[in-house]
Amino acid sequence: MTKAVPTEKQTQILKAAADAFLENGYQNTSMDHIAARAGVAKQTLYNYFGNKDALFVAVAGQMCECEDAFMASAAVVGQDVEKVLQVYAQRKLADLSSTENSAVFRMMIAEALRFPTLGQMFFEAGMEKDRQLLVTFLQRQDAAGNLQVDDAEQAALFFQGALNAYFRPKYIMTGENSTSEAIQKHIDYCIKKFLLLYRPA
Repeated sequence: MTKAVPTEKQTQILKAAADAFLENGYQNTSMDHIAARAGVAKQTLYNYFGNKDALFVAVAGQMCECEDAFMASAAVVGQDVEKVLQVYAQRKLADLSSTENSAVFRMMIAEALRFPTLGQMFFEAGMEKDRQLLVTFLQRQDAAGNLQVDDAEQAALFFQGALNAYFRPKYIMTGENSTSEAIQKHIDYCIKKFLLLYRPA
């Protein structure tokens, strides 16, 4: 388990680790390399993160940090559902089509073939954690009467699938990013159809 660390030190280490993993891949990145890049002793990495696997998971977890703080808050239940989904979707699409996160995604596709347990850890720390946050949000909205969600697990998969299906594959395969207008049009359409299904009559 990762130990509590000062925010500045944690950021310093995670940034160095992320850069090293992206440049060299997981297998070819050593804790010595990360320590040197972060400007800390190698033992400091072990004290804070335990091992390289745990450090990689922490790096992966950073990718949904903004969504964590926003969607995990119980306060969002009192906000307009459509506005909350707009913020969530805009952040998600910006995340999916970012240069850094796409590079991480490409790296994990390559590394997961040789290290399936690492791929599982990455999936759980990133995509699965984010999905569970959306599930919890939908369950809270259902309990508050703002939505009528018969199956929050499936509803979350439905919404995320609509958001993820086109823009990430396009960017990863072609390097071409869509315009902000095209992305916003897609977001508006997804939310409109989602609310038609789940908003109370």
